[in-house]
Amino acid sequence: MSNKSPLLNIMSQSLNKVTRNIVRDFGEIENLQIASSSINDFVSKTEKKIYESLSYDLTKSRPEWGIKINKNFTGDKDKYYWVVETLNGKYNFLHGLPYFCITISVEYNNEIIATIILDPLRDETFFAEKGKGSFVNDRRIRVTKRASLNSCIFSIYNDKKSNKIQKINCNTIRSLAINYSSLTREFGSSALSFAWLACGKIDCLFIDNLDKNQIACGSLLIKEAGGYLTNTKYIDAYKSPNEFIIGANPTLHKEILKKLNNMN
Repeated sequence: MSNKSPLLNIMSQSLNKVTRNIVRDFGEIENLQIASSSINDFVSKTEKKIYESLSYDLTKSRPEWGIKINKNFTGDKDKYYWVVETLNGKYNFLHGLPYFCITISVEYNNEIIATIILDPLRDETFFAEKGKGSFVNDRRIRVTKRASLNSCIFSIYNDKKSNKIQKINCNTIRSLAINYSSLTREFGSSALSFAWLACGKIDCLFIDNLDKNQIACGSLLIKEAGGYLTNTKYIDAYKSPNEFIIGANPTLHKEILKKLNNMN
């Protein structure tokens, strides 16, 4: 059982305020029989409500902190920042697919020190604080202990704006998956994929072309759950944005990089 710190409580309370609205709006998406442009406008309004609510609550709680909501920029040294994604998995939400989330992280000196991922439909809150482990709904979570790729579930998130080199990497991963993994899944929400890797629902995660804002929620959660999330040179994902990144437990992570080097 985990006792949330005052910082995590602020983050949780801010997210709880938007949970009911986002679940209600998702229910409307499932029932809407209107033009796609109208659905896009509806989802944009949902995002705006989340943005306004989180921005108000977080700024009020820590007025001296900076805030990055759906933005990617380098923060000042020795200053705290809220790092927020209002709707990770937006296209799933748009199409009525029940796989999306909201995330809040805290950055200090280019390092994430606390993070929360809220899955409103499953009522699951994944969170971590530096040096204190990773949890879901106050239950400690760990990455999978599997040591062989042959029994693993691979998850791939391939941004549509990936450049040529990254697309080659993804094709290599697909070949790796065909040869070694049991199953390959593409879920459409990078943040929830981070969360599911941290709690052992998936074994290996391959993602490319995410900016720092999108990576923020995953780097600490996976590390505190005993896993690695790095680029192909073992550099922490949060410090190597817009690159091809690999997440797994230490044993699988090492094996994957070895096989990738051999394939390339």
